[in-house]
Amino acid sequence: MSRTIVSHVQTDIGRKRDNNEDNFVWLQSLWSKSTIALVGAIDGVGGYDGGEEASAIAKTTIENYLQNFSFGAPLQLLKEAFINANNAINQKRSEADLQRMSCVASLAILDAEKELMYVAHVGDSRGYIFRNDELIKITKDHSAVGFKEDRGFLTEEEAMHHPNRNEISKMLGEYMIDANDSEGYFDFFEHSFLPGDIVLFCSDGLTDLLNKQGISNVLTQNISLKEKVQLLIDGANDLGGKDNITVALAGYVSKAPAKKEVIRKRSKFLSTKKKNY
Repeated sequence: MSRTIVSHVQTDIGRKRDNNEDNFVWLQSLWSKSTIALVGAIDGVGGYDGGEEASAIAKTTIENYLQNFSFGAPLQLLKEAFINANNAINQKRSEADLQRMSCVASLAILDAEKELMYVAHVGDSRGYIFRNDELIKITKDHSAVGFKEDRGFLTEEEAMHHPNRNEISKMLGEYMIDANDSEGYFDFFEHSFLPGDIVLFCSDGLTDLLNKQGISNVLTQNISLKEKVQLLIDGANDLGGKDNITVALAGYVSKAPAKKEVIRKRSKFLSTKKKNY
């Protein structure tokens, strides 16, 4: 079966900000395999100096780690890369004016052959699966408002307009973390990744403005992933673009190899003398 992953990732400054603190991870053929990819969104935490630098450190650290280490379980490798990014940001905090620098992130290693994705998540960036025309949220916001929305105490509309929506409880860079003590702080998990699925990772610059129905309306269109990414960003900007916007989409189809046409040639009958062996 042919299962090459197709993906597109893009970040946009939005309409209100002077700089872009968002970033992304994007390796289309991780470990030189077209069936494995790394995609995700990173969002520098606003309100403190260094958000843009924190997201850049996260991007570089995670991509470099996964490019250089390919032996081991994918979820464990992703966990190690994520924690290394966290600790690199925390170490940078010791510099003047960067004592609160941090970022949030949602990303995954996608494996089309195993039909699995390996997810790492912290904060209020988000991960979704669009499957059978339904948008399914697979990450949980690390915020009081996000918790209430996930539990059904707030509707999507109420959560989107809540004054405390962007107050988060977890982020990359806040503490130095040992790889053996990270359970419960960051979220690491596996999720199915089936033919025809569209994986979406995004910063809250998208989901603060575009609801699930608006996102679904774009993802159902019969256009390329690149065009869908642009439409999602345009949609958020059309609604005010109050924050930076980062969108990552990925998917694949399962195709059977084309059958080779068998051409049968009529053999010529050659008369020969009978031989005795």
